[in-house]
Amino acid sequence: MTNGKRTFFVLVAIILIFCGTYIYVCHSPNFDVIEIKIRGNHKITSNEIMKKVQPCLGKNIFSLNLTQIEAELKKDPRIKGVLIKRRFPQSILIEVQEKMPILWLSLPAKFPDLGEWGFCGLSIDQEIIPLDQEDLYRDLPMVTGIESKEVDPKTENALKPYRKCSNLKVAKALELYSTLLSADPDLEKLLAEINLRDISDPIVYLLPGVKVMMGLGDFKKKWRRVKTILAMENKVNQFLCLDLRFDDQVVLTDSSRKAPLPEGKSENPPDQTKVQNL
Repeated sequence: MTNGKRTFFVLVAIILIFCGTYIYVCHSPNFDVIEIKIRGNHKITSNEIMKKVQPCLGKNIFSLNLTQIEAELKKDPRIKGVLIKRRFPQSILIEVQEKMPILWLSLPAKFPDLGEWGFCGLSIDQEIIPLDQEDLYRDLPMVTGIESKEVDPKTENALKPYRKCSNLKVAKALELYSTLLSADPDLEKLLAEINLRDISDPIVYLLPGVKVMMGLGDFKKKWRRVKTILAMENKVNQFLCLDLRFDDQVVLTDSSRKAPLPEGKSENPPDQTKVQNL
């Protein structure tokens, strides 16, 4: 037998083996799905997911269109992302990434669709996230200063679960938070509250009780000034308010204000305001 014929028969044998293996794995009951594992779900229950993927049970693991199944699951507004993996020989793993809040919103009134605590969550995509009991243990900054007239349930500004919120103050809070977070990954350890009662004059409160009047614009630059002040020894205890509404300087208001003196007595109070040029 010549080398050419030998090579030909080897190739034919390889093709036959491949085809036989393919037919076997695609039709053998040894590769039918008998178990579906689910991870990462919290707000959406495993039973809800199982109802959508139930048809996968009993099907050949190689015949499943995982991309199509993922797309179907992502139609649920609570789900941000889905990853499905085959676990040979007879199971699949569904890893769910739910939409999570990065800020709390303090609401002026209770909304029936958002829970009973008078506040809700806000996602990175500016969607409203209704809370349940377990969410209350999340330590996230709070957005305050939203008034009833700004979230009228009868208007397009109403807060709807898993819908993008069109409220201007909500958008400003997310913009401010995202900007500061991009400048300082440790922001979450400091930031306690964003107050937008006056949208043109946002105020943030830091731990432990420091008030920062941000003004408008140049938030990254202003935050670097805040970090410089906080890094100085004892400044957190000495100053209650940092006013960044002026160009290239920070006005520091002394927190050690004395109680009013009794009538008839007088004292020259210490200077309660300092200016840092930064």
